[in-house]
Amino acid sequence: MKFVQSFWSKPILDVKNKNKWSFRHNGGFPNAFLFYSAWIYSCLSIKKYYPNLHLVTDDFGMFVFKEELKLPYASFSSNLNELENYHENLWALGKLYTYSLQKEPFCHIDGDVFLFGPVLDPILTAPVFCQSFNYDFEQYAEIHPYVHNHFTKVPKEFSTDKEGTLKLINAGVIGGSDLETFQHYTDKAFELINKNTDKIGDISSSIFNLYYEQFLLSNIISLKDIEVATLFYKSDNELDLAAFHNIPHHTEYVHLLSHLKLSTAYMEQIVVRLQIEYPEFYNRLLGFSKMNGL
Repeated sequence: MKFVQSFWSKPILDVKNKNKWSFRHNGGFPNAFLFYSAWIYSCLSIKKYYPNLHLVTDDFGMFVFKEELKLPYASFSSNLNELENYHENLWALGKLYTYSLQKEPFCHIDGDVFLFGPVLDPILTAPVFCQSFNYDFEQYAEIHPYVHNHFTKVPKEFSTDKEGTLKLINAGVIGGSDLETFQHYTDKAFELINKNTDKIGDISSSIFNLYYEQFLLSNIISLKDIEVATLFYKSDNELDLAAFHNIPHHTEYVHLLSHLKLSTAYMEQIVVRLQIEYPEFYNRLLGFSKMNGL
């Protein structure tokens, strides 16, 4: 199994939209130092249990993570340079492009996910797996009809008659051996975006990213009747995924999704753990931060 993380720098460096939550300046974290602290700790915590961890990024990511911070990825790729001309509010696009590049069974792990044990083992042999399901179709209540009413040539894979029962995936971790399904999924996402580039700047980027990232795959899985393995069947409470106080006896997986990145308490956990467990990398980050005014 190949483990992968992806970093597309264009949304992260989008200074003009730094005060807009729907964009992803500093990755949704309060500042760049905390973003890099979390990314470093994510990489090192995953690498501890799954050494075959690779990074797909662009030239900026190569400079930061390979040359300056010297993170121990098994390999680095600058394939995300191919996204240079896409709109900066498409912050999930780097992940999808990374999925499309995979030629063997893979597991993609977000940079705000932290592991404290080999917790992923039970799902890794499945054709398709993800972090968890939810049924909150209401979050797409506006974007779903808007896309179908205003976008051009919307692929049929974005249509559904299962709004009340559709199991929506959370892609904190995602992957599998069914590369054909992942290729089909990413092809349709790029098809929608490429045919409607003139409309991307006019929509709520936060929900639109979830729409082509999580809703689309969920719908394709439903249409193809694919059985999906999940790390957690359902997570009703985001706070359940940030239970640092239960590490390591009851919690081996933490995901600081959405607004949890803004919590001082959670970020203190990350920074202190990085400082204590990996002082070499913490000190390297301090030096990098001072040099670059973070």
